[in-house]
Amino acid sequence: MNALITALCYADQYQKALEIFSEMKKVDLCPNTITYSTLLVASEKKDDLDVGLMLLSHAKKDGVAPNLVMCRCLLAMCSRRFQKACTLGEPVLSNNSGRLQLDSKWTSLALMVYRETIGAGVVPTIEELSLVLGCLQLPCDASLKERLIENLGLTVETSKGSNLCSLIDGFGEYDPRACSLLEEAASLGIVPLTSFKGSPIVVDVRNLHIHAAQVYLLTVLKSLKHRLAAGAKIPNISILLPVEQSHIQTPTGEKTIKIAGRINRAVAALLRRLGLPYQGNESFGKIRINGVIVKRWFQPKLESPFSWEQTDFSFSQTRLRKGISHQQRTIRTGDLSLD
Repeated sequence: MNALITALCYADQYQKALEIFSEMKKVDLCPNTITYSTLLVASEKKDDLDVGLMLLSHAKKDGVAPNLVMCRCLLAMCSRRFQKACTLGEPVLSNNSGRLQLDSKWTSLALMVYRETIGAGVVPTIEELSLVLGCLQLPCDASLKERLIENLGLTVETSKGSNLCSLIDGFGEYDPRACSLLEEAASLGIVPLTSFKGSPIVVDVRNLHIHAAQVYLLTVLKSLKHRLAAGAKIPNISILLPVEQSHIQTPTGEKTIKIAGRINRAVAALLRRLGLPYQGNESFGKIRINGVIVKRWFQPKLESPFSWEQTDFSFSQTRLRKGISHQQRTIRTGDLSLD
């Protein structure tokens, strides 16, 4: 039956393949991983998420764990719907408990599929990771960032020209869960670990996809923010980007030039939205961010009428710094009690 279903899918006989699948279920023939993978690839080509979810449900009942093919197909369909919803301006955010957060059924579905895949003992690749991260990207909307800032008790007018993105969880670009997924991916070996020893810190995104590259950089910034709160010095950051070449004809013959690919442009655009100036040209495969600039970005100046918010923010930084220092002291002294 698998051979027949595969042949029908290759011949673009999608509905006929689904009929054969239904017949298998009726006569108690148990579909296996090959059956579900083949049908999910076909459903993804047709962008038929309803059938894809139906197949996933049947696979669970048949004891077939999701594999990378099944996961990738379902995530791709969720990603397309999420991106379309954002493009059309459909609501993908909610304001539960006074906190603005991402609330999309496509995001929830993508996270469910991704989590079930890992739960089945399958390690996702960078492609699956980037797809699920794409479903956690906030719409690129200036008014949205203003609302996120207002949730902090601030307004754009209090910024004194400073960019307040550094005060927002996820920096106003991605849902905070994206950084958690990236950190988990690093522990699974999906993305490289970043060493914070020495200067500059090297952020290598050459082998990552767009969303993974952006969240990777944001996660590094998040870690640096915590280190600054603990009293550490912020080093310079060096970002390694893929180098792409193109051949052009000149009066003197063919010439090879370096161009900025999609990942390079996406990373550069992210830094511009964050208000983080960088040195170098993304076309050459390497850009740099000065540590002093990053420190200033983490500590935006606010207008005096809102000094209480600034004081409150400084207090939270001080409390975080003391907490980290206490943990470090506890580890050194060997006192690991939970008191």
